Formats: sequence, structure tokens, C-alpha cells
Amino acid sequence: MKYLNKILASKKTVLDYSDAALLLWIDNKNTLKKIFERALKQKIFINIQKWLYAFENFDIFELAVKLRKNSYISFETVLKKEWIIFQDYWNNIFLASDNSAIKIYKNNKFTYLKLKKSILLNPIWLINTWKYFIASKERAICDRIYLTKNYYFDNLDFVDFEKLEEISQIYNKRVILEIKKIIKNAK
Repeated sequence: MKYLNKILASKKTVLDYSDAALLLWIDNKNTLKKIFERALKQKIFINIQKWLYAFENFDIFELAVKLRKNSYISFETVLKKEWIIFQDYWNNIFLASDNSAIKIYKNNKFTYLKLKKSILLNPIWLINTWKYFIASKERAICDRIYLTKNYYFDNLDFVDFEKLEEISQIYNKRVILEIKKIIKNAK
């Protein structure tokens, strides 16, 4: 029970063995395995996949970044959440990643879109929630333009254009020029 209290105090809802090892200060895999086995029997955790566990009411974004390392929430997921686009993608969560892939867990689809490593690993305007990283709306705009030329945005009223231009500098010349055009047309 003392282990469970430490995990609960962390506010994490999705854990793998490395998370548990850090939280509990246990490096013995057999001990960790026993802790998770007991928690599964008591229905405290559910098993998502091998070495990945979650509480029943887990954070779907936290799961999304756990399913694929080196990823963050971006693209249409952020754009819809911030009312920049109105199209709803239902249970599809879009993430920036080091490789393109699609993963499915129950009713949720996770679409990982490949970004160049120099962009993916640049922390400019990535928000750390302590469970996962999520792009700011301006970063999500730049990510989408990087992969989709001349993408249409429904509502740019609440976008910080200075921030948008600053972020665009980590992308290629086409993105920089397209962002300048968006800013010019919005004013």
C-alpha cells in the first residue's frame, strides 16, 4: 500500500517499469513485477500492454506519449482544442514523433507524424504538464504547416503572431515564409 501511495502522490495515471522504478526507488525488476501483479489482481491498475499500466480513469494524452517515446501532442488535437480549426477528429489524437505510425487502444486512434529530429527535440513553446508535453497553439500551427503546405485554419483570432513568428524560425524556409504570409493576411 505504501508503494501505491507514492504512485498516487505523483499524479501519474499511466506508468511503465521505468516510471515505477524512479517513483519507488526500486531497481529490481522482479520486485516491480510483483507490485504490478498485486495491483492488477486488486484491480488498481489495468494492463495496457506489456510493461505499461494505468489507473482505470487514465489521462488519454499521457497514454498517447507513453505508447511512443519522443513524442508530444500537437497538430489537429491542439488546433481543435484551441478553436483554431473546427473540424472534429473524434477519438484521433495527433502527435509529433520521430517516426510516423498509427496505434490503436480501444476506441482511440493515435496518429504519430514524423518531424525532423532538430524540430522534434527543440523545446520552444512545448508545454510540460509533468505528465506529457503538448504544443502551444502557435507551435501546433507551425508543425502542421511543416507537414502540410497551405493548410487552412478557421480561426486565428487568439494566436500570438509574435510567438508564431519566433517558433517558425526552427523550421525550414518554406514554413517561415508561409507563417509571414499568414500573419500579413490576418492583420
